[in-house]
Amino acid sequence: MRVLLRHGPGDGQVVDGRGETVVWGACLYERTGDREERHGHTLIVFRHRPDCCEPYGRGGEDRCE
Repeated sequence: MRVLLRHGPGDGQVVDGRGETVVWGACLYERTGDREERHGHTLIVFRHRPDCCEPYGRGGEDRCE
């Protein structure tokens, strides 16, 4: 399923995703209840978790990836 990423470094990206979370780059995105229309398709919106992103000095070592 294709999902839409919101906020953070991946803002606006449409990627494949399933479940409650998606990893894009070194950042974690969590599923929201929001949906957005994009090119005739309804996409589920995943929101960036700023506490789980490499630029913040966090990543695989604290299970964010």
